[in-house]
Amino acid sequence: MDEFLLDPNLSSLAFSDEVPIGFNLLAREGDYSWCGGLGVAPPFRGKKVADLLMEDMLQKAAGTQFKLEVITDNERAVRFYQKHHFEVMNELYFLDGPLGEASEIATEHPELETEDSLLTPWQNLLRFKKEETSSRFSLEEGKGSFHLRYTLSDRGIEVSKFELEQGTSLQAALSGLGFAMGAEKRLFLNNCVLDRELADSFFEAGFRKWISQWQMVREVK
Repeated sequence: MDEFLLDPNLSSLAFSDEVPIGFNLLAREGDYSWCGGLGVAPPFRGKKVADLLMEDMLQKAAGTQFKLEVITDNERAVRFYQKHHFEVMNELYFLDGPLGEASEIATEHPELETEDSLLTPWQNLLRFKKEETSSRFSLEEGKGSFHLRYTLSDRGIEVSKFELEQGTSLQAALSGLGFAMGAEKRLFLNNCVLDRELADSFFEAGFRKWISQWQMVREVK
């Protein structure tokens, strides 16, 4: 809760008699709120406990854009949030895969980054990713460029944001990244916003999908 600014004074427990049966985790800052989790003990599901916990958060998030993420395969949870008028903004992916042959030359240009607080997944906000580097990588011979927010780990290159400039192929970007950082490294995308076309390109390049999430939002009056 400390890591992601989830506020114990805004979060709640639900009880049956004196037994805790559900919880919500809420953060609020400026014009935005985000849900860090909502859960109900299995014996009490289907008894409107989740609705009460959601209504509690909506009251506390009044006047903000309220964001959350839900695993795309969790159809029951997706329907629950849609019932409460949350709409899908983006699909977020956890992927990993090889960089491949380093046949393209890429030059890194670290740069200061501004972010859209609404579109950025709340776990990936800059305030929570202070160890990351934001860079633009330019490819030679006019083959385009791409942007990363990343950090290096024992596993490889950990990325929270991956964007291709228009006209840049994913294969050229991966090859250039291999040239810049070492083709033996693996690339890990962590909760990254990708459109379906780019996600499919990663799959064609041999990347494995761990999970994906819907990034959802509701404006709370």
